[in-house]
Amino acid sequence: MVESAAPLDLRDEPTSRVQGAAFYALKGLVRGGAMILFTAEEPSLMMQSLDLQLRHNLAWHIGAAERGWRVEVRHRADAAPQDVLDLLERDHKRLDALLAQAMRLVNQGDVGAATPLLREFAAALERHVEAEDKVLTPNFRIPECDAEPSAIMQREHHEILRQLAIVRECLAAEPPQAGEIGAFCAILSGTLAKHEYREENNLFPQWRRALKSLPENAQAELLARVESALV
Repeated sequence: MVESAAPLDLRDEPTSRVQGAAFYALKGLVRGGAMILFTAEEPSLMMQSLDLQLRHNLAWHIGAAERGWRVEVRHRADAAPQDVLDLLERDHKRLDALLAQAMRLVNQGDVGAATPLLREFAAALERHVEAEDKVLTPNFRIPECDAEPSAIMQREHHEILRQLAIVRECLAAEPPQAGEIGAFCAILSGTLAKHEYREENNLFPQWRRALKSLPENAQAELLARVESALV
C-alpha cells in the first residue's frame, strides 16, 4: 500500500539549492512512500540526475502546476516497469540481492540456509540470460558496425553460466564446503557486477533506441514476453 504523498515546495528556493534540497528529501524514500515536489523550472534533467545519485530507485511523473511544475515521486519498486529494459534493470537488482543474501549466510558458515537461496538465484539468473539472448537479441537488430556491446554480452553470459555451474557443483559436494562456495560466489558476484554495468551503460542505450522504433503494441508485447520468461 502506497502512503499519501508528502509535498515539498521548491518554487521559491534559489536555483542553486533546488536539486540539493530534493536529494535530501528523496534519499530516504522507501517502498510504500511517496513525495510531491513543486519546482519553478522543468525538472526532467534534475530527476534523471537524482535517480542516478540514488541508484536508479526512483519513479516519477511530471505535470504542470501553478507557477511551475509538479513531480510525483515514488520508489521504483512501487511503479510498473516503464519498458522491458526497466524490467531487466530491476531484475539485475533482484539477482544481486539474492546472491548477496546467500553469500552473507555462507560467510557465517550456514550453508544449509544459503542453499535454497543459491538455487533460487541460479534458476533466476538462467531465466534472465535466456530472456536477453533468445527473446530480446533477435528483436533488436543492431547494425554490424555497432554490434560489439551485444557480442560482449553474449560472451560474458557464457562465462557467467560457467561460473554458476561451478557454484552448483560445490553445493552438490558431500559435505558442501562453506569456504569453497563462498570463494566461487565472490568471483561470480564480481563478474556479474561488471557485466550488469556494461549492459546497462553500453548495450541498453542501443536497445532503448531500437525499442522506441517499435510500435507501442509491439513494445507492450515484448515486455509481456520477458515478464513471463523471468518468472
